[in-house]
Amino acid sequence: MIQRVQSLYLLGAAGLLFSMFFKDFFYGAESLTYMQYLPFKVFTIVTFILSFISIFLYRNRIRQMRVCVYNMIILLCYQGWILYMFFTAVEGVKHSISAVFPVIAFIFTVMAFRGIKKDELLVQSSNSLRDISKKVNQIKKKK
Repeated sequence: MIQRVQSLYLLGAAGLLFSMFFKDFFYGAESLTYMQYLPFKVFTIVTFILSFISIFLYRNRIRQMRVCVYNMIILLCYQGWILYMFFTAVEGVKHSISAVFPVIAFIFTVMAFRGIKKDELLVQSSNSLRDISKKVNQIKKKK
């Protein structure tokens, strides 16, 4: 499970998203954490859960890829919402660096998806080679 590099990517994405539970979104005259604003709270919880669950779906690579795709879509929506909040912010508000964590988590999830896909293609090719060798052995036995 953790030996696979894609599991480490997913763990990194989950770690970044988990750290957002404790970070401020912006600070200045007032500060707002990600957990104080309901859309950010929902996005953070959902994306963290999807990243964490996808680590343990390593036995079913197709499902793991599907969960990664869902997570990537949600992460893009999350970052879009953050950008909207960034451009409509009041003067004097400073955004924290944690506002780019969903983009970094997205990149980690894309790299994990590519690794999972590579594993699935490797398994499929080895299965096709096994099938070919079985057919060759059956033909040899008939002769």
